[in-house]
Amino acid sequence: GITSSHWDGKLLVTGGRDKLVRVWDAHASSAKLVLEGHTSNVRAVQHKDGLVVTGGEPTVRVWNLETGAQASALEGHAHYVSCLRLDRERRLVSGSWDRTLRIWNLTADGTETKSVETLEGHTASVLCLETNGDRAASGSLGGEVMLWSLLTGANTISSYADRGSAVNAIAWERNLLFCAADMNVKVLDIISAKVVATLSGHTDAITCLVVDMPYILTGSRDSSVKVWSSRSWQCVRTISCPGIRCLQVAKRTIVAGLDTGEMQWWTLA
Repeated sequence: GITSSHWDGKLLVTGGRDKLVRVWDAHASSAKLVLEGHTSNVRAVQHKDGLVVTGGEPTVRVWNLETGAQASALEGHAHYVSCLRLDRERRLVSGSWDRTLRIWNLTADGTETKSVETLEGHTASVLCLETNGDRAASGSLGGEVMLWSLLTGANTISSYADRGSAVNAIAWERNLLFCAADMNVKVLDIISAKVVATLSGHTDAITCLVVDMPYILTGSRDSSVKVWSSRSWQCVRTISCPGIRCLQVAKRTIVAGLDTGEMQWWTLA
């Protein structure tokens, strides 16, 4: 099954339970590249500017998108790598079950990498992260949501989406963080560090969440994808989607990765 994905409107990269990373052109029926090297589920994938970055076992792997060759392996985490974000400056942030985040700098070809900073403060496994400029937000198994400066490594906000409920996914839009906490989405205002809205309707844990304003999309173990309005905080559409594991949206096109290894595509009207 598919365990992670990154879609930018042109290229889709997926990571699987089979320890493989696949690179696809939009709507293609077969992968144009298969990257081998991971020794566990591939829990996180990112791609940008000719590089693919993937995480699974405690190693982050960097690949050349043209050749499919592994450019480097980043060692440092003590447990599974669960989430990754790569920005335009080739700054990479990784989150791990070891309760830390790490900041890395990559070169253009990915062959030389430098660990810049380790961010410590979470008391449970880090499950998700999102970056916004020089800041990062991360969510943990214990329900913590933390905000970090990527310039100083300082933890600027420490709050809870829902204490004791795992934050499986997180998205960031302006001053709002959308945190998937168990069956609900908690909307956290980072200025007040308070929950300002709760999106309720799923009947099992939410595993993935993306924001494409004015919509918030959530995928759940209840075999559905729900589309929510940011204007009313109400669910405006429910799509049947058994076995959904990950969601991506770009250019109004939604891609869902399923337990079966298949992908489903929809267009946001």
